[in-house]
Amino acid sequence: MLRGTGWELWLALRYVFSKKKERFTSIISIIAIIGVALSVASLIVVNAVMVGFKQAVVEKILSLNPHITIDYLDKNQAPEIVKLVKKIIPASELKSVEKTATFQGMLITDAGSVGIMLKGIHFDSLKKEKQIILKIFNTPSDKTKIPVIIGKKLAERFGIVPGENLKFLSVQGTFTPFGFFPKVIPLKVKGVFSTGIYDYDTGIVFAPYNLITKRLTPSYYAIEVKLKDPFKAHFYKERIQSALGFGTATVMDWQEWNRNFFAALKMERLGLFVVLTLMIIVSLFTIIAAMTMLVNDKKKDIAILRAFGTPSGGILRIFFFCGFILSLIGVGIGLVLGCSLCEFLAHYPIIKLPSEVYPVEYMPVALRLQDVILISGLAVLISVVACLYPAKKASQTVPVEVLRDE
Repeated sequence: MLRGTGWELWLALRYVFSKKKERFTSIISIIAIIGVALSVASLIVVNAVMVGFKQAVVEKILSLNPHITIDYLDKNQAPEIVKLVKKIIPASELKSVEKTATFQGMLITDAGSVGIMLKGIHFDSLKKEKQIILKIFNTPSDKTKIPVIIGKKLAERFGIVPGENLKFLSVQGTFTPFGFFPKVIPLKVKGVFSTGIYDYDTGIVFAPYNLITKRLTPSYYAIEVKLKDPFKAHFYKERIQSALGFGTATVMDWQEWNRNFFAALKMERLGLFVVLTLMIIVSLFTIIAAMTMLVNDKKKDIAILRAFGTPSGGILRIFFFCGFILSLIGVGIGLVLGCSLCEFLAHYPIIKLPSEVYPVEYMPVALRLQDVILISGLAVLISVVACLYPAKKASQTVPVEVLRDE
């Protein structure tokens, strides 16, 4: 009786790579390997794209939006709130604290009008943001007009040039016996910014905080806080809200503002992962078919091995190794193909995305080692399950019946 598993693995390798194997069985085996390889590669690439897209969006959000926003009604609360924020958040963790105010209204140009958000900030803070491409023009100052910085896409859409005079039609106004008269604020284009996010570049206009709050009264004021570690925002948000008390001010962090978006992104990634995992399962059915045909081709060999005293467990291991080797070849080729494609797309971004839909110019790709290990482990686990049926069928072959038929 043969003992050990070395000879079983050796015989499995002979069966898989034998040149005498039936041609149709060989074709099915090749198709099975290609199917597994393409499925694994697709899963790696799609997962890398989803991870890259999430990282790019988070980077944009963290750069362009405050990490903590404190909304309050009374303008006189600002010094107290700023003092409290600096007391709760250590200086080593704090990046900036800035007073802002936002106004809704309509921007009127010579070429037309459009609804925008006019945001009062300090222009120096825009220069510190790496994700914002800022260009300030050397235009003559005009004390009667408020200098503004508009989005590049908005300027291109309406043909706005440096130094051009604009008007902001506010939703605030005065009720008179003749009806409602909105406030009209004269503006002058001082600069242009670009973030790469279409909604920002077409829907936001920046103005100096001190100047715009003298002309207009916002429905609420805000203090925007940025941290050196954005992922500590929720911790400090809870402490600030507790210190301020409920009703005095409303405190929110960037994760709360974008909760629905990240939830949708997570569900989309999970859905794609499930669909592509099903592709791997479907491709492994081809391996089952190939192994079943191999078992039928090798019935005589199985009968001879059983006649020499090989136990059914030994036969099971031989054909399990056969299927597992085919699966591993497919998984290995898929890993090389998927990782190579991800590395190529990461270094040479060639797939351009429409700026009106996506916040990034090119398709982002981020390949993570833990994802590759997870996908490889999942594919191998499914392969193990797929190889059991044909191997079990081979081990149940009755040698007497096979030799009698011969």
